[in-house]
Amino acid sequence: MSSSSIGGGKGRILRFMSKKCRCGRKAAIRIVESEKPSKGRLYYVCENAGLGGCDFWAWCNQVEYALIYGRDEIDDEKPRVEEGVQFNRRLIKLEMKMEALTMMMKTSIVVLLVCFISTMLMFSMK
Repeated sequence: MSSSSIGGGKGRILRFMSKKCRCGRKAAIRIVESEKPSKGRLYYVCENAGLGGCDFWAWCNQVEYALIYGRDEIDDEKPRVEEGVQFNRRLIKLEMKMEALTMMMKTSIVVLLVCFISTMLMFSMK
């Protein structure tokens, strides 16, 4: 995941994380233009939405605002963004491990139930 930015006012820049849609492409960022309470808010959407793309959609939440003085100050933000990327990778790995453990637990419960039922049937037949 990379970070991107757009202007957030005089001398400021809004930073946000890039996302991929279900198609595997970089999601486009759009702004709510209709007269709703969320007017002006940014959101992610599949760049091929309406053209046979997926139905991916999510709110775009800012990562931070940074003052802009020169390119060096923006480059100083890279370590923090990289830490966030590393954290997200670790979180995804942990979620995958948790799913695997949950599946193993469910399988174990089924096996135990089958063993218990078969044992009960054997004793009831005697």
